[in-house]
Amino acid sequence: MGKTRRRLAVELIGELEGIDKKIKTAEKDLKELAVARGCTLMDLHGIGPSGAARLLADVGDIRRFADRDRFASWNGTAPLDASSGDQKRHRLSRAGNRRINRTLHIMAVVQLRNRTEDRAMRGRCSGWRPLLFEDGVADRVQPSAGPVE
Repeated sequence: MGKTRRRLAVELIGELEGIDKKIKTAEKDLKELAVARGCTLMDLHGIGPSGAARLLADVGDIRRFADRDRFASWNGTAPLDASSGDQKRHRLSRAGNRRINRTLHIMAVVQLRNRTEDRAMRGRCSGWRPLLFEDGVADRVQPSAGPVE
């Protein structure tokens, strides 16, 4: 029984090491492709090779968006007005590109967890307003994304 467990554990560790090598190779390739295109997205804290590739692939030519508000609406980071009477509120938009929204959300969380300029900016905002913060992150991403050729 013990030998079987050990053998299975060794096999699983070998498989995990192989998968880890494939992931590292894929990230290296994605990074090389992004750098070859002149992409500066990976300079933003919280965007790695896979996040930059996702943004470049899904966004395409950033010039297709008339302004940052259209881009925020397309990716689902623009807050929707949910006000009633004198109470001003915003809610999460469930529309938009969910893959891009997820990438921007991960970037925002990484920036909040680490000491970054964006975290300091977030600390100056009153109340917990993650939607508006992610919208601000999207504003920083938009100018960095170049046209896809």
